[in-house]
Amino acid sequence: MLHLFQNLEYEILLKKLTILGLAQFQEDFYIFKKLPIHF
Repeated sequence: MLHLFQNLEYEILLKKLTILGLAQFQEDFYIFKKLPIHF
């Protein structure tokens, strides 16, 4: 039972990190698009 709980906790942590990572990426991308220089 403990192993199952640890697994669930890990999945939640991973999801949180993924969501945070995506939010950060979108923010960076938005700033990048606003720059006057386009590559």
